[in-house]
Amino acid sequence: MSATFDLRELRNAFGTFMTGVTVITTRESGGIPRGFTANSFCSVSLDPPLVSVCIAKTAESTEVFTSSGHFAINILAENQTETSGIFASRRADKFDVTPWRNSEENSPILEGVCAWFDCSVVQQVDAGDHVILIGGVKSFDYNDQNGLGYVRGGYVSLGLEQAAVNAAAEESGVVVGALVECGGKLLLEQNPENGRYHPVASGLGATQGSISRLTDRLDKLEIGAVVNSLYAVFEGDTHERHNIYYRATAEQEGNATFYAPDDIPWDYLESDAIRTMLKRYLKETLEQRYGIYFGGEEKGRVETTESTKVGEREQ
Repeated sequence: MSATFDLRELRNAFGTFMTGVTVITTRESGGIPRGFTANSFCSVSLDPPLVSVCIAKTAESTEVFTSSGHFAINILAENQTETSGIFASRRADKFDVTPWRNSEENSPILEGVCAWFDCSVVQQVDAGDHVILIGGVKSFDYNDQNGLGYVRGGYVSLGLEQAAVNAAAEESGVVVGALVECGGKLLLEQNPENGRYHPVASGLGATQGSISRLTDRLDKLEIGAVVNSLYAVFEGDTHERHNIYYRATAEQEGNATFYAPDDIPWDYLESDAIRTMLKRYLKETLEQRYGIYFGGEEKGRVETTESTKVGEREQ
């Protein structure tokens, strides 16, 4: 008899464990490629070489994977959050919009990944609401790219995150904030001292900003916010504080105030840097292609990255 838990809280507890992000692929009996996003990949044994992955029994592709004798594990690189989102969705054109090739075992290998493992199924294990597939590695390859991470409902890009940490460490203070979107609207708060508007952030006052303080702020708003990925890192004009902003999504508006693009008080934003950042965000949202800004308030560079909202992680 299983214990009774608040399943949402249990899921949150599981989510504190940082994992990599993979796309598991195979083919139907008729040759149609199938795939889903998973962070349940695990190396099982070196000798013999074995790996495992879990697939939910409720996933549409469960029968395909359990009846196929082979599958491939594609470990996504840190610039492939868009690929993760595509294969976490139910869209039918996943393999039409994603470059890939066939492995020797006839499993799809995605282009641009930092590693892949071509496997034959050696065992299936019934495990509660999931099926565990254990595969024998037939071939593999890897490169020097960083893998895409996932923790607490958000993506982690190790190289980019480290750059932000290093930049902040050089300064005497740091502001950590988020551009939070809900239904096409952006969350803004008003500074009671000057009446200016700014995205939600920690470290605006005398305290040091941090991601934990930011998430505490978001939790108190009761909007179901999830921090997704890094968006901008820039130093203030005085060079005394660094600003680190993330992208985030909210399930509901809750106790916060969200603004449609046409209703944003552009003339009353906290700074020109905030104004420029918000305008770039709205433009990139229309294009569904995001970048990460590094530099000062006026000059810098945008590192191109792929990104999307985190959705259901299995097809």
